[in-house]
Amino acid sequence: MDSCTRSRDSMENVEDMKMSYELLQSITDNFSEKLLLGSGTFGKVYKGTQRNGKEIAVKVLRDMAALDEKDFKNEFQNLVKLDHQNIVQLVGYCNESENHIVEHDGRQVTAEKLHMALCFEYVDNGNLNKYISDEIQGLPWHIRYKIIKGICEGLKHLHKGLKAPVLHLDLKPHNILLDKKMVPKIADFGLSRIIGDERTRQTMNKNIGTGGYLPPEYTKFQLLSPAFDIFSLGVIITKIMVGKERYHDIADMPPRKLVNLVHNNWKKRLQAIVRPRSLEVYCHQVKACIKVASKCLMEDRRVRPKIEEIIDTLNDTEMVSIPSAIEEFEESRTSITMVGTSEGGCEASANNKLDPPVCVVEEYSYELLRKITNDFSEDRLIGQGAFGRVYKGVYEDGQVIAVKVLHDGLDDGRIYRNEIECMVNLRHEHITQLLGYCYQTKNVTLEFRGRMVLAETRQRALCLQYMPNGSLGNHISDESDGLDWCTRYKIIKGTCDGLRYLHERLPRPILHLDLNPNNILLDENMVPKIADFGGSRLFGDEHTIVTTRQKRTLRYMAPEYITIGVISTKVDIFSLGITVITLVSGVSAYPSDDSIDLVVRKWRTRLQETFKGRLLEGYCQQVKKCVEIALKCVEVPKKYASSLLHMFNKEDDHVAFRLLSKNPKRYHTNLPIQGIVPPRCTYTLSLTPSMKRQRPPSESDESFVLQSMAVSFHLQLKLQYLNQSSAVSEYECIFKEAQESAEDEVQELTLKSICAPPPEETSSKLTRPEIEIITTLDARKVSSIEVHPTKLWIMTTHEGGNLRIWNYQTMENLNPIEVPDEPVHVAKFIEQEDWIVAGDGNGCIHVCSCDESQDAMSFEAHNGQIVSLAVHPTEPIVLSSSNGDNLIKLWQWDQYWEFENGSWECTRTFEGHSAKVSQVVFCDKDSSFASASWDGTVKIWNLSSDVCNTTLNGHSDRLLCVDYITGADRQHLITGSKDGTAQIWDLETKRCREYLQGHANHISAVYSHHEHQKLITGSLDGTVRIWDSVTFRLENIIALNLGAVSDVGYIEELQRIVVGCHQGIAMMMIKLS
Repeated sequence: MDSCTRSRDSMENVEDMKMSYELLQSITDNFSEKLLLGSGTFGKVYKGTQRNGKEIAVKVLRDMAALDEKDFKNEFQNLVKLDHQNIVQLVGYCNESENHIVEHDGRQVTAEKLHMALCFEYVDNGNLNKYISDEIQGLPWHIRYKIIKGICEGLKHLHKGLKAPVLHLDLKPHNILLDKKMVPKIADFGLSRIIGDERTRQTMNKNIGTGGYLPPEYTKFQLLSPAFDIFSLGVIITKIMVGKERYHDIADMPPRKLVNLVHNNWKKRLQAIVRPRSLEVYCHQVKACIKVASKCLMEDRRVRPKIEEIIDTLNDTEMVSIPSAIEEFEESRTSITMVGTSEGGCEASANNKLDPPVCVVEEYSYELLRKITNDFSEDRLIGQGAFGRVYKGVYEDGQVIAVKVLHDGLDDGRIYRNEIECMVNLRHEHITQLLGYCYQTKNVTLEFRGRMVLAETRQRALCLQYMPNGSLGNHISDESDGLDWCTRYKIIKGTCDGLRYLHERLPRPILHLDLNPNNILLDENMVPKIADFGGSRLFGDEHTIVTTRQKRTLRYMAPEYITIGVISTKVDIFSLGITVITLVSGVSAYPSDDSIDLVVRKWRTRLQETFKGRLLEGYCQQVKKCVEIALKCVEVPKKYASSLLHMFNKEDDHVAFRLLSKNPKRYHTNLPIQGIVPPRCTYTLSLTPSMKRQRPPSESDESFVLQSMAVSFHLQLKLQYLNQSSAVSEYECIFKEAQESAEDEVQELTLKSICAPPPEETSSKLTRPEIEIITTLDARKVSSIEVHPTKLWIMTTHEGGNLRIWNYQTMENLNPIEVPDEPVHVAKFIEQEDWIVAGDGNGCIHVCSCDESQDAMSFEAHNGQIVSLAVHPTEPIVLSSSNGDNLIKLWQWDQYWEFENGSWECTRTFEGHSAKVSQVVFCDKDSSFASASWDGTVKIWNLSSDVCNTTLNGHSDRLLCVDYITGADRQHLITGSKDGTAQIWDLETKRCREYLQGHANHISAVYSHHEHQKLITGSLDGTVRIWDSVTFRLENIIALNLGAVSDVGYIEELQRIVVGCHQGIAMMMIKLS
């Protein structure tokens, strides 16, 4: 039953769980002494077997006249709420009365007799008392620790996990039961609330608790508090560690002496059975546990630790041990000895070959897993992902588990170790439970290069809780149908609780890094459980780290992870936000603030069919709050204000400059900045405040110093091609020498820094800053840029494979176009159809509708990553090229083509290049196109023939880019190369006409503006250069200081160039006319 209706139906639930006294008599063979399990202060416990074969424990309470039916029902409702894996589960009750004849004062009278009983789950291995022994024999340490930790977790639920704390008041080994996996479950506690108010000092007719487990404040003053149970816990932990007999010998021992004695005794036992690397870990754990016990036994209840402090202490000892245990497990390739076998029996043993991990999981044989999954048959397949396939396993007794079989060649075992490492100690109701593992190797004979060889194969699997309702991904729908709101809210809340446990409740946080609906599983009650920790990371003291491993679900990945591999807890928070949006609305998109009201209106329409009044408004507010929180999860900073410094060189000399600042860390770029301004040219510098630094106050006296001097032609050649690290020291040396010499004149100019308010704070909305820069993480590592011819859109793709669309009026990221979860490296608008065509890393082309009215259509196009696409301006054709097959393909659709029709038709394939075709571009004057290749050539083709018309070869290195220059007199081509030059080719003479030199690194982008007769070149040196396309004279150098430039475009309406860089996107006013 979902959380929304539980409160109003709680009394009905109580009535449903009521059992008749006659039934209890029947299932216990009339309370036979043979079925007696135990007895205590308030009654006897019998084993009962229901008609369906399920076993339960029936606790028959003694006749207690002080209890009426109302009190009993109220307390039963409190017991029903105690739902925890370390507390015995209450499954039913009996509360009846009957009249019978008794003799009283020599007369026969009618008296009422009460029959009261509580029914609990049956726990196989009985109570803890029979497993208590000293350090020399009995349970191994890791089992004892598991029991200690479980008792503490259960007690924490009683003290802290409920609205009103429940005190046990009789915690002792007899009242701690152990299931078949030796998981402890606290029992016999419910009547503490019935007897009286546990939070006050009181006197009772009957003593509660058991001698030896009672704290001094109770024996002296009958004072009850949570510290009562803490004292009893201390006695139990000590007895678990030293045994019942030795406990009395050491009970009065000073704490320090007690700790040393117990630690040394356990160290002697552990030295004989564990390896040195694990010995230190386990001894540390022993010492921590006995220290906790000694603190719990303090006479002054006020200095005893709280239960949450005890849990924290134990957690601190756990994570340390995992890497060594897993490492030894992988190295030895032998079994880990556990308590409990895959057949359900219970043993306790030690394995001298390998230490068991702290938290106990079972070892499964591969043969058993093959049997319970019907030989891993397809009809048992319940899921698959990047790391393996998941099957449903069914035992003969009907028990069901999920078996995740990892791919054999996967990551040299790292994924396998990582998932065990992350999951072995996770205990939370919203985290999938790891039940066991399988690791076996097998020698097989295989054919290799014509010979039969002996090879070793690995058989690895993880055994997990089975979730009957599958993944959340199977239940995603919009607001109009599917899961009701209460269920969706329960899933949202549970997922948040699970993620908080991973991030905040562990000694070392765990980052999931692939949180999405397919990795959230749902049990039979639609309770969510986070799963699939194969790509997770254990997080240490660092708050942010960088990784190059990015095999995740693309649309749920945070921008900073996609672009530069930065991981932190915010990566999971971003994924959580997209997951919540998907669950609430059915669409995995980035909603705007305006869309919140739309989502709420849709939910209101559905909710008002069932609810009304205050309840309806409450749920609508809940919907709104969830969407608002999701928006905050995916929120990224807006654009950052930048400043431009224009330096005009009106002379015929080359001028060297340096720009220095007293506060270089305040800016996004590395200061000082240095460079060369060519003769009669403008040099434009962009300065952007750092995202991590607050901008200086408007009254700040912060300033820059600009140094400049004329340099010789030979010196400028030397300086021009220096790398960044060499340039700083070289320029400093040259300027210092010039200042000391009377021959060279160094000019210095102090530039005061004035901090203007951000654009959104300005009074005039019509005034745009000269440059706008986005340096947010989702704008980095741009691989391509496309400006829409008519809409206010810029489309970018990024090295991580993400595709984004920006509104260039606001520079805000719009809702993403739905593209299948593949890394997209290049994309183009098809204006005449209102489509987007994109190429991914696997050689597929995806066609999407800009208005999202159609589902994306995909088809295989090449054998490798698609690196270039060209859309004809008027005809229904697209060119594509790849880095895998060196081919160019022409794709066509007709006027009747629809998305459901499937693949476009490939009408021609162009062969001729011997290496990767880096760019293709149509000529807008005729039916030809040009292609640039890593083979160092540019080729001219005609669409009507697959034979190349012209091959141009003049660069000394690979070609990266090409564009047509269309003038009034004749056509030219501009090509950019890894040799750092751009060349202008006359297509009539087929000769190189001009060399455009000056860039200090590869030319990554070329762009020709026909109307304004300007050329734009971008380079990995981080600069953009503007050239006259008639005279080919350099007019402007723009240093954006955003790292390597990857692509450029031009927005006609705003007269701005848009530049994609390694560290962001820039949009800058350039009047080309």
